[in-house]
This record gives sequence, C-alpha cells and structure tokens, in this order.
Amino acid sequence: MDDRTGRRTGRRLTAGALLAGGVLYGVANAFYWVMFPDDVSESAGNVTVAAGNLGAWRVETVLFALAHLLLVPATLGLAATLGGRKPVAAAVGGATALLGLYFSTVHLWQYNALFGALAGGGVDADAARPVTNAIDGDPFVMASFAVWLLGWLVGLLVLAFGAWRARLVALWVPLVLTAGQVLDLLTEGVPVKVAVSVLMVAGFAGLALGVERSRPVDAAAEPATPATAHA
Repeated sequence: MDDRTGRRTGRRLTAGALLAGGVLYGVANAFYWVMFPDDVSESAGNVTVAAGNLGAWRVETVLFALAHLLLVPATLGLAATLGGRKPVAAAVGGATALLGLYFSTVHLWQYNALFGALAGGGVDADAARPVTNAIDGDPFVMASFAVWLLGWLVGLLVLAFGAWRARLVALWVPLVLTAGQVLDLLTEGVPVKVAVSVLMVAGFAGLALGVERSRPVDAAAEPATPATAHA
C-alpha cells in the first residue's frame, strides 16, 4: 500500500468514526432525555432515577461509552487532516477536545456507572447522599467537570471552524455544531435535547463528508500541468 492509498484509507476511517461517533452521541443523548425526562435537583437523586429503569440507564451508559470510543480516533483523525492546512486550529482544537473527551469518560464512569451500580445494589438516595455530596464538593471533581464541558465545547468548535477555514466543509457545519453545543449546555427539556441530538448528528455528518472528500495538502497545492503544445 503506497502513501497515497494509506492517506485515503486514513481519511475514510476518520470519516467513518466521525459519522458513527456523531450518530451514537446523538442517539445516546436523545435516548437519555426521552427515558429520563425529569432533571434531578441533587446528584443523589440519580440513584432513584436509575432505579426507576435500570436497564435503560445501563443502555444509555453503554451508548455514551461506545460514542466516546469512536470520537477519540475521530478527533485525532480530524486534527491530523487539518494539520497541514490549519496547524494552530488542529493543535489547539484537537488537544482541547481530547481533554474534554477524557474527562467526559471519567464523568461517565464516575456518575453513570456509579449510580447504576448503587441502584442495582438496592442503595437508596438517602444512603448515597453522603457519598455524592463528598464527590460534588471535591475541587478536582469540579475542575474535571469544567474541563469536560468547556474542553469538548471549545475543542470541537475550533476544529469545526478550522475545517471551514480550510475549505473542507461549508459554514453551516460549524454553525450547526455551535447551536447544538450551546443549546445542550444552556437548556433543558426533552424537545430541545432531541433537537440538540439532531443538530449534533448533522454537524458530525458534515465533518465526515468534508474529511472523506478532502485531498492531501501536497496534491491540492500541485499546479495544473500545462497542456503540451502541438505544431
């Protein structure tokens, strides 16, 4: 396999990971809010929520875990694709988004898996409250929570706008992702969260299409070969 074929394969794998990861992310988000529409006022309340439908709670946890497994290589591949065109956006966006995904995974197992385990073990919210209060009051936990939210928000949008500046995608792609991220961060309610999922899937599909259609920088920069003159 020559270098050009390898790069083409890498772009296709990245595009596939972006599309599949984005779809799983959107499905997991919509599934959670449809199955668990009521927000809780304190972390310990998640034990009661999880106990109400433990099977759905665990399905949602697995969906988000699979989405993370795909979004990590997707982010790396997107940053690599941008590297020759917009190296600053690739470095800043890639590093920040990966930090966000890392701490999002920590949160996923620290909260989702923990509450599922407590609910499955018959522990109620009152018994869990001292533990959740200690976790919520820990500065490292709060810092990691902030890095997750801001890292994923900022990193993904830097990469998306970098892809637009590099002419890999149309402007609607970063704008749709921006709308999805901001709505997810600032709003509540099932209809809005489902709309967030639709926006995120559309944005990731746009990124995937742009990466799949992209050409290597050296190929894009090659001047056209002049036509041979004939007598």
